[in-house]
Amino acid sequence: MITIYESKKEEKEVTIGKADKELVNEYSAKKNKSNSKLNYFTNEFLEEYENVLSVDIDHVEGKIKVSEVFSGVARLYERLRTTVEYKGEHLLRRNAIERIIKRLAWEKGGLRANVDTKKISDALIKELIWARYLPNDTIALSKKREVETVLKKYFYLLNNLDTLPQEVSLSKAKNWIWGVASSEIEDLLDPSNRDLYVKLMYEWFINYFDWKDTQLDEHEKNIQIFLAIHRAFPKSDDPIMRYHLLLSEFLNWQDANKEDVNKFIVNFPRLYDEIESHLNFRDRYILYRKIQKHAAAFEILKTIAEDEGLGFRKLLSRKKKLEGKIRDVCDLKYRQIKNRVNRGIVRSIVYIFVTKVIFALLLEVPYEVLRYGEVLYLPLSINIIFPSLMMFVIGISIKTPGAGNTEILLERIKSIVYKSEEKRKYPFSIRRSKGKSTVVGLFSVLYVLLFMLVFGGISYILTLIGFTIMGIMVFFVFLSLVLLFVFRVRYQASQLKIEAEREGLINSLFNFITLPFINLGFYLSRGLAKLNFFTIILDFIIEAPLKSIIEIFEEWMSYIREKREDVIEVPE
Repeated sequence: MITIYESKKEEKEVTIGKADKELVNEYSAKKNKSNSKLNYFTNEFLEEYENVLSVDIDHVEGKIKVSEVFSGVARLYERLRTTVEYKGEHLLRRNAIERIIKRLAWEKGGLRANVDTKKISDALIKELIWARYLPNDTIALSKKREVETVLKKYFYLLNNLDTLPQEVSLSKAKNWIWGVASSEIEDLLDPSNRDLYVKLMYEWFINYFDWKDTQLDEHEKNIQIFLAIHRAFPKSDDPIMRYHLLLSEFLNWQDANKEDVNKFIVNFPRLYDEIESHLNFRDRYILYRKIQKHAAAFEILKTIAEDEGLGFRKLLSRKKKLEGKIRDVCDLKYRQIKNRVNRGIVRSIVYIFVTKVIFALLLEVPYEVLRYGEVLYLPLSINIIFPSLMMFVIGISIKTPGAGNTEILLERIKSIVYKSEEKRKYPFSIRRSKGKSTVVGLFSVLYVLLFMLVFGGISYILTLIGFTIMGIMVFFVFLSLVLLFVFRVRYQASQLKIEAEREGLINSLFNFITLPFINLGFYLSRGLAKLNFFTIILDFIIEAPLKSIIEIFEEWMSYIREKREDVIEVPE
């Protein structure tokens, strides 16, 4: 049974660097004397966070450095790759790790027992640095060996996996395991300390809120709150959440030996079913929306903690200085959100435009030539230009939070950090409102009528302009995808928004009319993600030879550097 925050791991021995002794001694003294003004979970977070930082202080060794001559080519390719396969920016690196591992495993002969995990580890880290998913000359050399160890564990697991859950294919099981592997490798190469912040938010939430639904036991409630926080705060995808649930089941999974892996293999069907059952909880999105509105305060607190390092405890003891820091960070974050929204709009426009042109060439143009003997340029031009133009116009109207939102965030952060005299918990429920069956049925009929009216009206207008049936279908597909992307970009812009949003008449009317398109776009997006043949072309026809060429040039540049050093005169 998966356990969430009920048993603690053994603490690691802390090694302190001489240059930082004064600062570390200061926090060590305070560690033994917890600040009585702080909440107990904040004190616990500080102790764990300071332990993590102090372990890293004395960690000095050689760094992994690659030539940057051709890194621009790799970065350009990654931009193209992530445009074709639309993903959230926070998931790009994990997705890249999984994709690169699969490709390298295929190049090295598949899942052979004697596969060269050292070469795969070296190539993986190189490619991540080339694409700037990791900084150059920063990652410790020891990480290569650690990644190699992780890869050996998963290759052994996949080579010996002989028990599968019912109705789960070997291919699906392997993808499930590769997703977990990529999550572990990402956490190893660039530790986000994600679990520390998730635990802090979890403790705060159960301290202030009381889940009143009676149909779930406490164990399931704890797991669902844990997963909802993962979705809301670090915005984890399913593979990352599977990895963290696995860590809760196997506390020593990161240091697992063959015996542990064999235990995993034997229990894989049960573990798979249990984890997937938790992830597919029926009301997960209702609970997510309850928790998501609280995530902004923890995002600000995380930024401040990373800025302050070992001085974070001292800052929390000075309320006025903390308030000023919160306001400064909020202003910075709002500007970053604006830039992120702009990048999201550009990526969406490029994605829509490129795929629209390809669809036009593959579907519309051949259909019109065969059916009418000519290309209908006006409908074709509208189909190519209108979706991108609409994305741009709606995108630039998206607003970011303001000063009022900052003040609400300030009060929320205080409730996280400091003890409150008010002890009561706020009850909440995720039960769906049943309503009267007659009213619900009436609303369903009205929604179907709205769907038919909107699609029928637009189809009639497009027919008058000269659109063919194929052109109308393509128009609806891309209009739906555009509105879905707008919805997602708006969601990104509201990540730090905690104040209630006012909906005017025009905004309500827009949401009402576009709802059918957003729903259609959601289902189309999920379907296209599974059938995206562009990614297959990029992975095996373009990416594999491109990375091989870059690697050859990398070795050539290294050879030239060595030869140049050989001919340099050393003064005697």
